[in-house]
Amino acid sequence: MTRGAVDARDARIVGEWITGRHASLRRAVFCAPGAPVEPAAAAVTVDDVLLVPSDAAVETAAHVVRFDGAFDEVGDVLHVAGYAVELQHYAAAAYVELVGPTAMRFLDADGWRAFLADADLARASGVFTSPMIDPRLRLADADVLDDPFASAPPRAVHVHADGRLTAGAQGGAIGVADDLAGALVSPRYRWEALAGIAVPADLTSDLAARPWLGRFVHAAELAAILGLAASDLCIDGFGWSALPDAGEGGGGVVRADDPFLVRTPDGVLLIDLRTRRRQRLPERTVRVVATLQASTDVAVAADRLARTERLSAEAARALCAEAERLLGVRPGVPAADSAAVGAGA
Repeated sequence: MTRGAVDARDARIVGEWITGRHASLRRAVFCAPGAPVEPAAAAVTVDDVLLVPSDAAVETAAHVVRFDGAFDEVGDVLHVAGYAVELQHYAAAAYVELVGPTAMRFLDADGWRAFLADADLARASGVFTSPMIDPRLRLADADVLDDPFASAPPRAVHVHADGRLTAGAQGGAIGVADDLAGALVSPRYRWEALAGIAVPADLTSDLAARPWLGRFVHAAELAAILGLAASDLCIDGFGWSALPDAGEGGGGVVRADDPFLVRTPDGVLLIDLRTRRRQRLPERTVRVVATLQASTDVAVAADRLARTERLSAEAARALCAEAERLLGVRPGVPAADSAAVGAGA
């Protein structure tokens, strides 16, 4: 049951806070019931969002979103902006009866391992499990997986009832409530927003071994849109490769949010989730796009294309430039960079 009138802006903000994909806010600070609110109210600015219990007295420059309920334990329900959002464990989400919007957190090592198993299955076979494609479910902190070894100040901080601060609801401890102002400007690896669910060394090892996890989350979103579970469509990188020599590679991992190549019975489509644009590509263009995305830079991609397509270096560079300019695809990121950071974490 929902409480209060629907507030479209605050509902959008809550969705962005849960997934970590902030578009209409800079930072979010969530104060759990019983948590000290005053330090948070003083630390946030006009570009931030402060989520507080509905009965909390607060004066702050930030946009305030009030809620009832709780959002820390499995089964908790957050009543906010006219909606009731339930919290579920990732490993159990496929087996519970969903009655409305539901957020999935890993919560512990079992939830994390279940997610990794689903990701590995999709990578190998193209099968996306129901927790990742059910429109009623949202994966919490999904943005962390786009670039987990990047370093930046936290975009979401959780103030717990005992005054502890964590980098997100599932993150490692970063101080106490009175430390919030400093915590909001102190750079941290993005994976630290998941540091509360498993041993950090194990977590970073898992992330480094799967530098495509962010891509998997976006691919699952695309699979949900396309109804992939009941179709014969295939997404590049997940049970199918657009490159016949994919094993040789160009040293790169496709960027998490780059456009997707999707094989259909009538040919290959390029689908950009950022713009919702779809277009059918000729076979050579498919190979150009796939080569560019899997290479660390344009020079590497052009050299590989010149060899595989028997083109001059100049012609190969021109094809890569056209793919960047006209199709919005980019070179990938070096896989070794993530692995090196993960090994040293």
